Amino acid sequence: MTAPASVPPALLEFQTTLRVPRGGEPPVALFRSFDEYTNGGAPEVAEVRTGVPIRESGGWRLGVDVHVPFGEPPFPTVVYLHGGGWVMGSPWTHRRLSAELASRGLLVASVDYRRAPKHRFPGAVEDVAAALDWARAHAAEHGGDPDRLIIGGDSAGANLAAAALATGAGADVRAALLFYGIYDYHRALPILSDLLGGADAASQLYLPPEEFDALRGDPRCAPERQVIGFPPTLLSVGELDPLRGESESMAARLAVAGVPHQLHVAAGVPHAYLQLPTLPAHDEGFSVATSFLGRHGLL
Repeated sequence: MTAPASVPPALLEFQTTLRVPRGGEPPVALFRSFDEYTNGGAPEVAEVRTGVPIRESGGWRLGVDVHVPFGEPPFPTVVYLHGGGWVMGSPWTHRRLSAELASRGLLVASVDYRRAPKHRFPGAVEDVAAALDWARAHAAEHGGDPDRLIIGGDSAGANLAAAALATGAGADVRAALLFYGIYDYHRALPILSDLLGGADAASQLYLPPEEFDALRGDPRCAPERQVIGFPPTLLSVGELDPLRGESESMAARLAVAGVPHQLHVAAGVPHAYLQLPTLPAHDEGFSVATSFLGRHGLL
């Protein structure tokens, strides 16, 4: 199958609104139907090692897909958290995104963390901490440099990456790549309600309903509340993203805390633009990320 030359209209509409059209198919089916577009034509990498095991917890076999770049190791190592509203997505749905990063000289460990509603908060947060521990201990076995450890993620994955930094699980992380993330769950929930089942405690699918109100402002849900000690951080978001305000709010918090950071607003594009490969902003976004890492001595 040949990937379309432009963004499929139904996919573009969803990423611009984050709303499911009346009578339309659910997001998971929509994304599956456009997999060839979002993941086709990925750049070549030296090797992809799928399902590398980390641990088993709560009946979930936590693992990573490792994308190995061409070149001579050791490589800077990115622990990457995919998006999907905490309820869907996987390393497979983001395999082109991982390959794009690896093609730029990064060893990418894409984490298959637990997802709601079967595994509600804090399962995914705990899995990110375990993945960081794995990278420290085992990245070198795959050609990675644990002394150049980076955390990254998109959308809900950026929330999880920032939560790891806010809670100290990423204390030795050298940089963060946060793409169109959510930095206060409760604030963003009305925008995300179509993905998460609803906008109230009982209907939303990520937090345990009985803890919904108690978790307001908790740095594991609202990592912008605790940014002191963050490493140099790139925030990238589309100009037309309904969640753009989340990145702008996080940038303001980082500025107050004196954290080196960059806010990149990609012109004219919606949410998840790094998975829309026919948009010029797609390549621009990856170039911004690699330039950012280069300025901080990581590439």
